Amino acid sequence: MLDREDYLKVIYDSPTPCMWASFIKHENEKSCDIEVIGTNKELDNIAEKEILKKHKYKINSGKYSDLFSKADKLNEIKELSIVDFVDILGSFYQIDIRHIYDDKYIVWFTKKIELDENIKLLLNKIGTAIWCKDKYGRYVYLNKSLDLYPNATPNKIVGKTDFEVFPEQEANVFVKGDEKLLAGELESMESLTFFNGNCYCGLNHVIKNDGDIVGTIGMCIDTLRRKNLINEEISDTKMLELISDTIPDSIFFKDNSGIFRHCNKVFAQSMNLRKEDILGKSEEQINKSKSKIKKYKKEEEQIRLLKQTIISNHSQKCRDGSTKYFETVKVPFLDEHEMVGGVLGISRDISHRKEAELEFERLRMEFFANLSHEFKTPLNLIFSSIQLIESMIDRGYDSSKYITYTNIIKQNGYRILKMVNNLIDSTRLNSGCLELNKQNYNIVEFIENICESVQNYANEENIRVIFDTNVEEKIMAFDLEKVERIMLNMLSNAIKYTKEKGQIEVSLNFEEEYLYIKVKDNGVGIPKDKLDDVFKLFKQINNRMTKLSEGSGIGLSIVKSLVDLHDGTINVYSKKGRGSEFIIKLPISLCDEKECSRKIPKYNKYVENIDIEFSDIYTSTK
Repeated sequence: MLDREDYLKVIYDSPTPCMWASFIKHENEKSCDIEVIGTNKELDNIAEKEILKKHKYKINSGKYSDLFSKADKLNEIKELSIVDFVDILGSFYQIDIRHIYDDKYIVWFTKKIELDENIKLLLNKIGTAIWCKDKYGRYVYLNKSLDLYPNATPNKIVGKTDFEVFPEQEANVFVKGDEKLLAGELESMESLTFFNGNCYCGLNHVIKNDGDIVGTIGMCIDTLRRKNLINEEISDTKMLELISDTIPDSIFFKDNSGIFRHCNKVFAQSMNLRKEDILGKSEEQINKSKSKIKKYKKEEEQIRLLKQTIISNHSQKCRDGSTKYFETVKVPFLDEHEMVGGVLGISRDISHRKEAELEFERLRMEFFANLSHEFKTPLNLIFSSIQLIESMIDRGYDSSKYITYTNIIKQNGYRILKMVNNLIDSTRLNSGCLELNKQNYNIVEFIENICESVQNYANEENIRVIFDTNVEEKIMAFDLEKVERIMLNMLSNAIKYTKEKGQIEVSLNFEEEYLYIKVKDNGVGIPKDKLDDVFKLFKQINNRMTKLSEGSGIGLSIVKSLVDLHDGTINVYSKKGRGSEFIIKLPISLCDEKECSRKIPKYNKYVENIDIEFSDIYTSTK
């Protein structure tokens, strides 16, 4: 049997690194010291720094206190094993500790914990950072250096914690993620993090041994620089989700069944819900407004069937009494084969833009008010002069010297007045400031009187105006002044562009719910490629200008707006050289007496309106 000296000699020459030492426990038993008695040759060879004999090394890890507390009690325990980072050896080892006698122990470093060289070679070629940590958060392995952090290299990081390697803010993020894994709350976790100026998609997973969690393994991908790495789909999805949540507009996506498959935080907040409460549900499950549900369903069905984009605006009252304005754009979600996969919607707050538009509109209205004043001042002087001349004629002065000129002055005065009225009315219509004053009235009699009144202008061109109706009397609600304006404009256009001895037909056709007003002429017609421009503001169809007549291109635009005010429609059908037909469709209804306007146009005002509307027909001066 070997004596102590021989035993120590065998240990000293052993190829397995080891030391023999005394463990000194402190009273609080939360820490202990190790006093090195001796080391063998192999340990001295692999140690990164000199191991001082008779020197006491501090051990703060609680697991050692527990370990040697058990060893003292068992005294003759065969062997205790632990895996730990050995600072003086610069790596993780399996440490086998055996009690010899009293407080003396022999410590064998039996196995260095590291990856196979072939595996390390493969991981190094992947090009993304991969690491392993033990359950105490210390790095066991790192395959590549992380730029800008001097301790984040494969050689220096092993045995260190995140707080010893990275700035505190980044270290806190990493540690919190590991804590959830090590506590068994999650098996794995994914995250998207802006780190060191780049965006990384991280993936962490627990490492288990016989069912016990012994550490974590992780990897991170630079999503902005590396586009063809492992788990590219994961990083792209996380990146898009982060981008979506960062956008200040509401974003949502519904599949063809109307189920929400994606929404961002802003959309969820606008619904006073969490994203988790919306995804996987339909509009009926999250929206209490039946009218909105019906409206959205109709819009989205149209988008899916016709592949159209729908843009809508709506306002919302805030608690502080202010009004917010929103614009929502919904588009079909198409794949590369133009197949519809759902509806994508974006809604944004346009309150600032709306306020700017309203301010611009106020300034424009102010401008036109000033402009009209500047126009009307000289007009008043013109008409005053006309009245003076006419009074002189009435008193016996030679009328032959004045009549021609007074007619010219009057007609051109009416033309300027017509242009002023058109400019003002088009502005008021576009800004929504022109009110509709409906009253219950016999529309058949009203339109027939207009046709008879314009016959004098038509006769000067040998043009017949024919009126026809399928009902002799019909009381319905309409704005008398607006309908008068519509009919006068339609008839003046028909007379302007109808040749001598031509014919204009005005017909009323009453159906159950609608009145159809048709104004048809056999004049020069409108080219097919110009039909879409007929109702546009300031647009003139020059091809029709085959006779000496004038116009601003405002009239038909105003007609369409006035028809729209009545919730009606207007369409034009025409062939060049064969004439044109305008068809106005108005809903038939009655208004309550309380809501009806009592204003009836005066006869002299009625006649003046005809003179103004027909002022740009030169033949009226004959």
